[in-house]
Amino acid sequence: MTDTDPDWNVPDGGGCIEIAETMSERRRDSSYTFTDPVLQQIGDTPLVPHPTANVFCKMERQSPTLSHKDRLAVGMLTELKERGELTDGQRVVEASSGNMAGGVALACNRFGHPCTIVSPETASPIKMGFVRALGAELVQVPAVSHESDDYYQNRAAAIADKDGALYLNQYERALNREVHYKWTGPELWEQIADKPVTHIVAATGSGGTLSGIGEYVTERDNSILIVGVDAEHSNISRDFRGQERTEYNTEIEGLGQYRTTDAINFDVIDEIVSVSDEDAVARVKHEAAENGLLLGTSSGAVMEVARSIADDGDCIIAVVHDGSEQYFHQVEGW
Repeated sequence: MTDTDPDWNVPDGGGCIEIAETMSERRRDSSYTFTDPVLQQIGDTPLVPHPTANVFCKMERQSPTLSHKDRLAVGMLTELKERGELTDGQRVVEASSGNMAGGVALACNRFGHPCTIVSPETASPIKMGFVRALGAELVQVPAVSHESDDYYQNRAAAIADKDGALYLNQYERALNREVHYKWTGPELWEQIADKPVTHIVAATGSGGTLSGIGEYVTERDNSILIVGVDAEHSNISRDFRGQERTEYNTEIEGLGQYRTTDAINFDVIDEIVSVSDEDAVARVKHEAAENGLLLGTSSGAVMEVARSIADDGDCIIAVVHDGSEQYFHQVEGW
């Protein structure tokens, strides 16, 4: 990097803060801009062509805690602070089966909020490592039915109520998809403006990523099909089709739910495809071994659907929510 590189020209007055502010302004247009150099690493993720298929990968894994949930956590806390629903120094409590745990711990670390994360004992220890490293309190509970008081979402709500904390609650806030509408959607739209995109495919856990992107993109081009990816034994796809519900059961972290969350907007979704745990993991292994793509397991499910629906002439965007490094200990054969 030379002294003449414009990214390193110091504005009048000089100093690292001014440089950070200038670099923030030069990032892709966003409703959320930060002078904090750690938070500046969130968003502006690349769109990478798949080596062998007519698929572009939106690499959300390229964030500080390695997932798209950094974007959501920082966006939700920013909005709640601006609305006066989160006060300075107030504790934040969140329930997470994985990636949101690290994202919220990071956001609270940078914004100065004490933080409690409630996660199932089965959650990836690598993801829980982010929570501990970033100074948040971690409460792990048994992986039990949603009807139990010990279910991680129920426990988080109870802790927040007892402590007078803010329960962030990504599952039941429409703010989830609003953040993606304001941030991820415009960012992706700018990236695909010169591409003949036919489909956008993303996982449905809370459902906010797919819904927020879908709302923004289809307002500008309603010919693009918005496709969700669900676990095989999950009720999001069943609710979408008006089918009878089943018992929720999957080994894929962050994929599916026992019920449809308030973060999902079915009105902008054209189809939701169910993927078995076995097919998701097989796709993860295949993409790593054959194409050098290190996908997380929910992203393996996304890629399985993206490649299965791809016909000649299609151009598909697949959201890569996180990477393989968080699952090496869980995937048999690695």
